[in-house]
Amino acid sequence: MTVAGVIKYGAFVRVAAAQARRERGELYGRVVFVAVILGVFSSLWHAVAEAGMPVATDPKALVWYLAVTEWIVLSAPPMHIGIQEAVRRGDVVCQLGRPVSYAGAAFAEGLGLLITRAPLLGVTASVCAFVITGWIPPLSVLACVVPFGLAAAALLTAQYVWIGLLAFWLEDVSPVYWVWQKALFVLGGLMLPIELYPDSIRTAARFTPFPAALAGPASFVLQSSSAGAGVLTRDLSIWAGVTALAVYWVFHRATSAMSVNGG
Repeated sequence: MTVAGVIKYGAFVRVAAAQARRERGELYGRVVFVAVILGVFSSLWHAVAEAGMPVATDPKALVWYLAVTEWIVLSAPPMHIGIQEAVRRGDVVCQLGRPVSYAGAAFAEGLGLLITRAPLLGVTASVCAFVITGWIPPLSVLACVVPFGLAAAALLTAQYVWIGLLAFWLEDVSPVYWVWQKALFVLGGLMLPIELYPDSIRTAARFTPFPAALAGPASFVLQSSSAGAGVLTRDLSIWAGVTALAVYWVFHRATSAMSVNGG
C-alpha cells in the first residue's frame, strides 16, 4: 500500500475513533457486561470447587482466561450491521465511487472503533479479574496477551466485514452472524480452555480460525498451557490471509454483479 493509501485509510480510522468517543453508551454497556460475566462465572467455578468436583485448571487462571476472551470478543465491533444497512438503503452505491476500497474503508472504520474500545474494556476486565482473584499474571504474560489479543480482535473485525458483505445477496445476514458467533464461542474456547474439551471438538477446532482468535491469546495466562508465541503468530497470519482473500473475493463478486446488472 502506498503512503497516500495509508493516509486515506488512516482518516477512516481517526473519524471512526472520534465518533466512538462521542457515542459512549454502547461502550459503557459492554463494560458493565464484562463485570457481570466475570462475577457470575467466578462464583460458578468457586461453587464447583467447594462441591468437591475437580477443576482441571486453577480457578484464578480461569477467571483471567475468561477476562481475556471477553475482552477480545467485546472489543471487536460488529461491522456487519452497518454494512448490511448501507446495502439495504442503497448508500453503498454512492460509497463505491470513492477512491478507496469500500471493504478496506469498512475495516479501517472497525479498527478505529477497536482502538477506542479495547483500552477501556481491557482495563475493566483486568481490574475485575484482580478484584475477584486477588492475583495478577506475570507482566511477561500480559505483555504477550495484549498484542496478540489486539491482533485477534482485528481478525474478528475483518471476519465481521466479510459477513456484512454477504448482504449483497442475503436480505438479512443476522443468521450467518449467529451461527458464526456460536461457533466462535464453542470452538474458540470462550468460557473454558480448549484443552478441557473432548478430543472430537478439539480436532474440529483446529480447522477453524476460532482458537487463534480466542483461546490462543487467552491461554498465555494458563500455567499449564502449551500455547507458544511462534505458533500463535503463524496461525493468526494464516487466518488473516484467508480472511483477506475471502473479503476480496466476496466484494469483487458483489461489485461485478452490480456492474453486470447496470449498477
